[in-house]
Amino acid sequence: MIRFNRWKLMSEALALLGLAASIEAALEVLRARSRAIGCADGVAVVRRDGDEMVHVGEDAVAPLWTGRRFPIDQCVSGLAMTERRPIYIPDVQCDARVPRDVEEVAFVASMAMFPLGIGDPVAALGVYWAKDNPAEPDALALLDTLARSANSTFERLAIAREIAESRPGA
Repeated sequence: MIRFNRWKLMSEALALLGLAASIEAALEVLRARSRAIGCADGVAVVRRDGDEMVHVGEDAVAPLWTGRRFPIDQCVSGLAMTERRPIYIPDVQCDARVPRDVEEVAFVASMAMFPLGIGDPVAALGVYWAKDNPAEPDALALLDTLARSANSTFERLAIAREIAESRPGA
């Protein structure tokens, strides 16, 4: 039953992303549906800003890092983006890629990070669990697909904004 529900959530997420009229609305769909698909305790969207990553939004059982900045080469979100691949860390205590100061301030015991989009990602989706190694392979596959699919929504919204801004009187 869980697998069916995940696929249903995925289908709904894709439909809602297609209808999103703003980046904020798309991010909300991504955050809420990702958390449900992964049966996660938290999700965050992290955006690249130069050589740093900034946490721009979250949906979690406890505060994560919204507003905080981390050097791109010293955080898992930056690594997922620069390597253009998802990263799953079943136990943050045992993985050197997780900065110790970050791991100590949150409930996070395990995590997955997905670059948003195809090509050169400018953001990443972090999914977090309070237990070690809780993620199921089908959930990780769906989350990866959702993160990659979100790129088309963000591109559509950026193009629409550019067109609106280029109109006379805009």
